[in-house]
Amino acid sequence: MEPSKDEKSAAGLFLVPALTIAFFSTCIIESITSIFLIDLATTFFGAPDSVSLAITGQLVTLASVVSVVFGILLGVLSVKYDHKKLLFSGVFCIALGTLGCLLAPNFFFMQVFYPLEGVGTVIVSAMSLALIGELLVLAKRGKAMGWLLSGASIAGILSSVVIYFFFSNAQGWRPFLLWFALPIALVSLVAVFFGVPSASQRSVSTGENIYFKTFKQILLKKSSAACLIANMIRHTAIAYAMVWVVSFFRANFGLSISSSTLFTIGNLTLFTLGSIVGGHLVNKIGRKRQIILMMLLASPALIAAAFIPNLWISVILHYTFFFMSSMGYPASMSLTIEQVPDSRGTMMSINAIFITLGLALGGAVGGVALVLGGWISVLLSFAALSLIAVAIYFFFTKDPCAQ
Repeated sequence: MEPSKDEKSAAGLFLVPALTIAFFSTCIIESITSIFLIDLATTFFGAPDSVSLAITGQLVTLASVVSVVFGILLGVLSVKYDHKKLLFSGVFCIALGTLGCLLAPNFFFMQVFYPLEGVGTVIVSAMSLALIGELLVLAKRGKAMGWLLSGASIAGILSSVVIYFFFSNAQGWRPFLLWFALPIALVSLVAVFFGVPSASQRSVSTGENIYFKTFKQILLKKSSAACLIANMIRHTAIAYAMVWVVSFFRANFGLSISSSTLFTIGNLTLFTLGSIVGGHLVNKIGRKRQIILMMLLASPALIAAAFIPNLWISVILHYTFFFMSSMGYPASMSLTIEQVPDSRGTMMSINAIFITLGLALGGAVGGVALVLGGWISVLLSFAALSLIAVAIYFFFTKDPCAQ
């Protein structure tokens, strides 16, 4: 039995801040495999040569693989177990993974505990979105989604600033985990425990075929399956912002590392603003209409940037692409979460798998495009992927909440 409308209306007071803090905690530890990658290689292998960097970088790959496998298990667990308890277990995994990485005496322990944080990230991402659908009335879900998704980019901004001012010295990754990442994870545990209402009052079927029926309902329904595929392709394009864009500017315009950092902070700031603004527009524009509109407006900017030799114009075009894309993010998640109302936990667990696959695929697509056709080919490939996602949203998805 789902909470009543009155219960849903009252749930939002502490729910959204608590979930945003939990979402925030998922994007802190990733800094050690980006900003501190060289320091990690030095700590565990003695020198940051190409081999040690390549091995250390595979922590991200390992975490992605483990996350995908666990995402399937989470889809099963979310059918039976209370989503708040699953969310709390996810934040606990993040805290335990952070502590394990902090105390890791060798690289083997890093290979154990870093993926554990990735498991926690999958759980928190999926269950946070599912709980918004379960505990908030429809009119509040879009705004809540915008605030929730902004937590990830705020974490990126704050981590960069904190590292720059306090932990930029050599071997600063352990103090960063001790004094910043771990306290954030512990605060998230408290926030989830006290701020998120339990959804345990809903009735849960436990028949032997319920798991198969739930997955079948999601994967064989045209609109829900299309949402998953479109989200995967869309995040393949988003991987451009996460993996390739800084290298594009450094290779084509000679941007320094410090200037690249400022560009990244600007990018994350726009993603934060776009997510919040987009969340407020969901009810006015409509879920399906908004994601299609924003991606149609974003893609031409990236196409134009492929052929513009001027640095500042290219920056403006890229920022336009990122801002418009981020405004569609709450709409795409809102559209996805409404596809199968009775199985939101499983739906968002599977969605987390597709998103992870999309981000991984984006790295591969960019690499192939760069080798075959240079940077112009890279930008055009990601713009084309965005338009393919638009076509899938337009022709194959349906907004169950549309008037």
